Amino acid sequence: MDRKKFIKTSVLAVSGFYFLQSNLFRAAERTSDKQNKIIEAPIVIIGSGYGGAVSALRLCEAGKKVVLLEMGLNWEKSRIPFSNLLKPGKSSAWLKKKSIAPFMNIFSLTPFTGTLDRLDFDHINIWVGRGVGGGSLVNGGMAVTPKESYFKEVFPQLDAEKFYHHYFPLVHEELKVNIIDEEFLKDCPYYKFTRVGEEEAHQAGFKTMRVPNVYDFKYMEKEFRNEVPRSALNTEVIYGNNHGKNSLDKTYLKKALETGNLEILDLHRVDDIKLNDDKTYSVNVQQTDTSGALIADKIFHCKKLILAAGTMGTLQLLLRSNAVNGLPLHEGIGKNWGNNGNFMTGRNWVKPLSGGTGAKQSTIPVGGIDNWDDKEHPFFTEIAPLPMGMDVATALYLLINRVDKKGEVTYDTINRSLKLNWDESHTVKMKENAKYFVRKMNKANGGTRSHFLFNNGFGADICYHPLGGCVLGETTNEYGKLKEHENLYVLDGSLIPGTIGVNPFVTITAIAEYCIENLIKGSEFA
Repeated sequence: MDRKKFIKTSVLAVSGFYFLQSNLFRAAERTSDKQNKIIEAPIVIIGSGYGGAVSALRLCEAGKKVVLLEMGLNWEKSRIPFSNLLKPGKSSAWLKKKSIAPFMNIFSLTPFTGTLDRLDFDHINIWVGRGVGGGSLVNGGMAVTPKESYFKEVFPQLDAEKFYHHYFPLVHEELKVNIIDEEFLKDCPYYKFTRVGEEEAHQAGFKTMRVPNVYDFKYMEKEFRNEVPRSALNTEVIYGNNHGKNSLDKTYLKKALETGNLEILDLHRVDDIKLNDDKTYSVNVQQTDTSGALIADKIFHCKKLILAAGTMGTLQLLLRSNAVNGLPLHEGIGKNWGNNGNFMTGRNWVKPLSGGTGAKQSTIPVGGIDNWDDKEHPFFTEIAPLPMGMDVATALYLLINRVDKKGEVTYDTINRSLKLNWDESHTVKMKENAKYFVRKMNKANGGTRSHFLFNNGFGADICYHPLGGCVLGETTNEYGKLKEHENLYVLDGSLIPGTIGVNPFVTITAIAEYCIENLIKGSEFA
């Protein structure tokens, strides 16, 4: 081999060695990333919905360092816009190939960690929010305080007077609850569906009520005048609102971050938790990317652990951890579960000769029908929007009923998933109420039951408000500390025994305020 050829061959060999070594090093790094990384964090909160956001703020204000784990995306940081109802984009559904709204699922999607997820069981589908802010990102923002008499019935052990004079007003202030201006409502074409709904309810002998909301109605008035970008008037809500809505990332969580004591880790999905011998907890976490692919396995080691993953998320963690790690659980975990009496229905041919319910509709509900004092047919009904981009002369209603027969959530160790004992027998009275309501409305106003929206006009399988399974004072102490544990707390909708009679997030937030205030006062987090 001549000198020139030798040098050339040697250079290639050395280059190949360094190329191989570099790639092996990077491969080792990637492998290392996926190995369990142990992180010390004295206080960990799982979930950034109402209970998690309240807990984070109050602990941070008390000077505690808090790590908050959220399986969904931090939408504000991502700068990815939310989708509207009529044009779902990649932000719309959680790792699905097709849109999953209650209606119009004709849109194909590339799997992405979107805002809306649906949990499918044999007799019921449950919609939940994904992202920093949890359910506050995707709900209609209806900030309804429950009837005091029903609150006392559901929570006889709580001081109702203190809730109605302190905690509920506090929550309204923190969530920036406001009420639509009646003059704007009267004239705005986007609220014709509300005006028609209330007029027909009165004609049928029902009592209506104005419903507060966390959406900024002053912003909405500017939307209508085309002074700011449109959101509620651009069919945005169920996949998130780009403007106007005071979701938790703009209220509680924003204030918590401003203390400098909160770290939010998004796209961190908790698989299970383990109780250690010293009464601390190991939280097994998978960090993913926006396609759902694994980036890293992590173990968070904490002294204090707050579960605020939403009713279904918290039950999944508790029951799975019991099955996988032998986590001690009270026998009541999973019991007293309910759908908050959710039952959808609708009516067709509503005012067809006078413009129906309106071609343009705001996505933010502001009207309700209060029939709760009817002993035979007690219910609260949301006069809901149906923004289809055309006048379909259809009225949509979400009835919220009592839950007389509770369900139970268990864990299937073979399929590694939750099982829900819930069927048509649990919604018999709800269906009776829906039939009564629709018949009375149609008799007074004309119209027919909306067969095309649901199964023969009745949506018994639609649930937006799962509650219960870890009931306050039964499976926990009076402030949410889980029985059989010294350092594990539950602060979310699972504390409410299946029903509260109205949209529940105001109540969830108030109970979280009550619990965390007393836990901090009691030196639980000293």
